[in-house]
Amino acid sequence: MHTNHFARKLFLAAPLCLFAVGCGGDPMMDETLSGEAPAGEAVTETATPVAPEDASLATSEQAVTLGGTYWWGTSNNGLTSTAIGTSTGRTCFLTGIQGNLKGTSWASAGVYQYAGNWQLFVNHTNSKALGTGVQCLNTATNRTAEMAWYKGQAAKLLGAVTADRRCFLTQVEAAGGFTSNSDYARVWNDGNNWYLGGNLGASGGARAICVDVPTAQGGWLWIAGYPGTFTHNLDYNPGGVACLLSGIGGNFSTSDFNDGVSIDYNSGTRYWEMTVSNSKRGWSNCVK
Repeated sequence: MHTNHFARKLFLAAPLCLFAVGCGGDPMMDETLSGEAPAGEAVTETATPVAPEDASLATSEQAVTLGGTYWWGTSNNGLTSTAIGTSTGRTCFLTGIQGNLKGTSWASAGVYQYAGNWQLFVNHTNSKALGTGVQCLNTATNRTAEMAWYKGQAAKLLGAVTADRRCFLTQVEAAGGFTSNSDYARVWNDGNNWYLGGNLGASGGARAICVDVPTAQGGWLWIAGYPGTFTHNLDYNPGGVACLLSGIGGNFSTSDFNDGVSIDYNSGTRYWEMTVSNSKRGWSNCVK
């Protein structure tokens, strides 16, 4: 069954599979963001894998279990949040942003650490729908401090590239940014270092964390046409694969929990999937 987090105001799920992991990054792509791929097509670093007929479901000795799947959304003004469990031995990242980041002051959504726990949150003053999806992983090995990047700043150094380091977004913030199709924020590596940066036409930014996970499975960029929403495969999961957001872009000014970017797991096909709407784009990296 395909689990679509757009349809829920709060979704607290058990781990999606027993052996999933998750933190990945993709090398910096040198495409021009205003036209790197036709709407509805993907730019990928590796071809979308085909499920092997004899895919083994055995555990991997290096695999890390998922630590919970969550979604939180509200149109209520102010900071609304909920604790989603310990930050000890556990790291949480974005899997989706849906709705309206446009307002007269800062709007933000995602996850942060507070008093030894992870907090899932939405914060805005525009009385519009805004939601976020988060996936937690049962690992904190060599976890880096959270870094923030904002419009006008140079790309922020997250850490050196190592054999196991993977980096993902934890929050997205806007005060005029993320209202154009060309706006985006993402993490990448250049073979030497991991960075957080992007391009925004007005105020906004994003936050990211890195953690060690053994194997990178590849990276994907999906872009929606306008108008319209589509869902497309990321990585096949023979056991021990997870996919998270490494970047997000587009015009987030619609008050609709179904309008945005989201990564979900389809247990019926054993594929991780990304859903994108109305010219928005999402970068995902998958790991095992």
